[in-house]
Amino acid sequence: MKSAADAILRPEQATYLDGLHARSAHALATLAGVRPPSVRDPLLAKMEAHAAERGYPISDPEVACLLAIVARLAQPKLVVELGTNIGYGAIILARGGGPQARVVTVELSDDLIAQAHGYIAEAGLSDRIEVRKGAAIAELEKIAEPIDLLYIDCVKEEYPRYLEIAAPKLALRGTIVADNALWRGEVARSTPSRSEAERATALRAFNLALVSHPQLCGVVLPIGDGVALATRIQ
Repeated sequence: MKSAADAILRPEQATYLDGLHARSAHALATLAGVRPPSVRDPLLAKMEAHAAERGYPISDPEVACLLAIVARLAQPKLVVELGTNIGYGAIILARGGGPQARVVTVELSDDLIAQAHGYIAEAGLSDRIEVRKGAAIAELEKIAEPIDLLYIDCVKEEYPRYLEIAAPKLALRGTIVADNALWRGEVARSTPSRSEAERATALRAFNLALVSHPQLCGVVLPIGDGVALATRIQ
């Protein structure tokens, strides 16, 4: 979740895009089968309000729409998400990926897991979304099947390690999406603020490794709080 609309872009650009991306919520409603398609998906709207009230860092609407697009194009069998939170991203990935997509999502907090289970059940996706309790690195290491789509939105300091573990596990043409790649603009600063220096340093290392990885074709996009996107090319 971005800390401010204009944390990365110029204020006028951010204002324009925020207004434009508000309309993409209707596309997410269409994926959920909401009719008429011009109406917001009530479940996602409820989750967004819940997250805003509690200060939970779920995906920004434009990132959610990007996830749905990527999942729809990838047609994945196995989706892995690091950082379940209340289940917002997992629901979007499962819907976008279609009926053959199985989502394994990892979360450490018992409270968030309980909330995610409730929303996933409400979405009718309990048979396709598995919430695993544990640390992201340990759970990612356990996965033996080829990963078709990996969504990273977890401990920022661990992003380089996630990539190191995940890259060999990606299926051919497998895709990685990572949120918060620009971390409130801190990643681009010559001297990040002291409280964010460790996160910014880790994310810089992650971004560089992603775009220069010999098996990946990657890019960092200035949407939301920065989204890194890569696909396996060999």
